[in-house]
Amino acid sequence: MGMYRWNMLVAAAAAWMAVGCVAVPQQDKVKEVRICAAADCDAAAPKYTAAQLLAGVQQLLKANEGQKVTICGSDPKTRACESTGICFFVLGGILPGNACADSIVFSNVATGSQARQIDLKANMSRTFIWIPIACDSMTGTLAVNSPNEIYLEFQPHTCAWMVMGVFTGTFNFAVDSIDLKQGQVSGYWSQGVKGTGNGRGSGYAVLKFPKAMPLEESWFAEQPMPPASREPLSHAGP
Repeated sequence: MGMYRWNMLVAAAAAWMAVGCVAVPQQDKVKEVRICAAADCDAAAPKYTAAQLLAGVQQLLKANEGQKVTICGSDPKTRACESTGICFFVLGGILPGNACADSIVFSNVATGSQARQIDLKANMSRTFIWIPIACDSMTGTLAVNSPNEIYLEFQPHTCAWMVMGVFTGTFNFAVDSIDLKQGQVSGYWSQGVKGTGNGRGSGYAVLKFPKAMPLEESWFAEQPMPPASREPLSHAGP
């Protein structure tokens, strides 16, 4: 058996092993959440309460509704952007390749239906072997269960890509650093696809928001938010 064919079979087997557990949560990797100002970072607890952190993230998301938030691959030791986008291996039908995401747009940010949660929607820019993937808007929640447990979780959503057809996608993000002055949130991501395309991946990334907290303001104060709208899911183009 040729080396190329052997490598293809190994890659295909790895992708199929991922089926049934599409996106593995990464919350266990977060030991503590850090609040950063410029180059200095301090532990969120006990300085901030869960309510204060929820308020800060709410303000950041509201200030950037409809804006493109860039995603870059990073390292938890540096929290510096090292690559554009995040990628993982997918077997799309009989085509192996990388599925990548380089930006996300948040919308419909509102107080959650449960305590210490934000309800929201988002569209993520994705490609498979450099060709855009069309996905429905993602519906999800951002939960602040404690100063050291902050995570973004989206419900499975439908995507489609050329010969791969229709499949289901997931995306989760466990926060370990918040820098409102720089407009950056860092943490551990996990995402995957299941259906006619199968695969999963995880890593560390930085979400870079175009609008940061103004110097004269403090967003770590509880703010009333409007209730979540109940609009139907819209289809996001490539």
